[in-house]
Amino acid sequence: MNHTQPSPAKSFQPLAWVAQAWQDLPLGIKGVCVITLPLLVLLASLGSLYVREQESTQLENKLRIALQNQRDIQRVHTLLIEASTGVRDYLLTGDKHFLEIFFQVENKLPDILKALNVQLDNDAQKARLANIYPLVDQNLHDLRTLSEYESNIASDDLIAKFKSQVSTLDKLRFEIERLNAEEAILVAKDQQDVVDQRQRHIFITLVAAVSGIIGSILAVWLFSGTIVKRVRLLRDSAGHLAKAEALDLPSSSRDELGQLSDELDHASQLLVKNITDAVQARQEAEEASASKSMFLSRTSHELRTPLNAILGFAQLLEQDLSPGKQRDNVSLILGAGQHLLKLINEVLELAKIESGEISLELSPTAVTTMLEEARHYIAPIGKIRDIEIASEISPELWALANRQKLLQVVLNLLSNALKYGPTSSTVRLNAYRRDDNIIIEVQDDGAGIPAKLKERLFTPFDRLGAEQTKVEGTGLGLALSKQIMLAMRGSIHVAEDKSLFWIEIPACAPHAESQTVLQLQQKQRVPLSQRHTILYVEDNASNRALVEAIIQRQGDLRIHCVSTIKDAKRYLTETIPSLVLIDLHLPDGSGERLVSHIQSDANYQHIPMMILSADALPNTIERLKNAGVAHYITKPLNVATFNKKIRELLET
Repeated sequence: MNHTQPSPAKSFQPLAWVAQAWQDLPLGIKGVCVITLPLLVLLASLGSLYVREQESTQLENKLRIALQNQRDIQRVHTLLIEASTGVRDYLLTGDKHFLEIFFQVENKLPDILKALNVQLDNDAQKARLANIYPLVDQNLHDLRTLSEYESNIASDDLIAKFKSQVSTLDKLRFEIERLNAEEAILVAKDQQDVVDQRQRHIFITLVAAVSGIIGSILAVWLFSGTIVKRVRLLRDSAGHLAKAEALDLPSSSRDELGQLSDELDHASQLLVKNITDAVQARQEAEEASASKSMFLSRTSHELRTPLNAILGFAQLLEQDLSPGKQRDNVSLILGAGQHLLKLINEVLELAKIESGEISLELSPTAVTTMLEEARHYIAPIGKIRDIEIASEISPELWALANRQKLLQVVLNLLSNALKYGPTSSTVRLNAYRRDDNIIIEVQDDGAGIPAKLKERLFTPFDRLGAEQTKVEGTGLGLALSKQIMLAMRGSIHVAEDKSLFWIEIPACAPHAESQTVLQLQQKQRVPLSQRHTILYVEDNASNRALVEAIIQRQGDLRIHCVSTIKDAKRYLTETIPSLVLIDLHLPDGSGERLVSHIQSDANYQHIPMMILSADALPNTIERLKNAGVAHYITKPLNVATFNKKIRELLET
């Protein structure tokens, strides 16, 4: 017989065809195959682990129930002994308190036996428990009979009953010990089942882990051999492309990576040209920006030289001329020159900031004090247009900033609000801390900036709506403020629906020396315009009216009344009173909280406190005096005593 053997070339042709077909498959199908293989192994492993885990849980529950049964059996035995002991102690001493143990056992045993009967899952154990029931009933019946015996002389009948109870208890002990021994065997068997199940669980886990590793290695091999190698080639080509070098990429397949190679090779030629053009354009832009900054800087300096003479001689002429038309004309020249000087200064400063020539020194800045200073500076402008400046500034605000530049930004925002806001209105200046930033808000009653104009808001020399107003301006204020805030690592913002500007600047802790100076200033602060100011914290209107009437009769005293602890704390941040009068029962808590607040703050510890309360309990009075209260007066007030104590506390 002739046997034909297949040639090696023909045997390898199917493998080559399969490899090429795999190469040409879309990446989506390849990805699904690569991901599905280890995922299937993982899902099979997880399914097996889940089944085994359920079996382990069932075995552990069975073991837990068996252990509970064992404890209940021991408890039945213990309760029976306690009941017998209690009755015996009663018979020996005649003290009926020992019978309470028996009565408690008599109430507990039925529930325990009932629960034990439900939980036992072994028929033999249930049969043994059924044998115990009548013995328990007999034993309890004998003990109850003995508990009703009240004679001090042991009769034959008592002795017989006692022997019967002892005999029944011995039988119970024997049956309970058998029940407990069998339950111990069941517990040991359940424990061994749990151990065996855990061993099987570990073995299956190891098999699942090995299977997962093998599946992952196979998936990685497929992924690396068909995708990663080609991706690395494209990565290396991208490196050359970043250097504006032309590429020559071979295409070995018709999948997405092969198509990407062709497109990347074609795009490289265009990208080389684009990169070259972009570099040249950037250089030209940087040169133009530098030229602009240099031009502005030089022009500003050149303009200041003749302007110095103009302003100088204009001031001399204004001083020499008598009041009249000529002096008014010189004043107009002087005003126009000063306006031009301000424009030149802003242009110069903006040019320096944009070119990076200016470096701002940042240091801890007391924002609260700085804002009060800004409000003081800007107040005369507000009076011209009958605009009130209302402020709500949190105490102890410190920011890492350049104080002079931050003051300049705040003054610019306030000046804009006063110039462009409606007359006879209010400008609100608010400052508070939010997270790690200090927020400073300036809001007027105007309609706000239209949305379509917001993009031009911070553009130099672009005064929005300048054609509709006669207010003078350079159009540089907001642009300069934005650059200053950026230089101080802060930011400036405008609201969408109202005339509100706010700035954010990083918060910081104050220097120790600055803090000490601030505390000294706070302690030395003079309250309002009176010699002595009294703070009275009381929510009852009639009580407030009475104390106000008493205080107002004395011309050198001034009283300020608040009704809550919150209002009192807010007042203390603004003014240091000479005396604090406190009621204990306030809407937002006990007045003792305010006492603790005053005592815990070094700024307020020197303020004497007096309690005015209807609570006359000695413990309350003693507790508050120990807490630092100078005097405690109970209601109703004795006016003479009240006035005397106020004078004593104010003079200390």
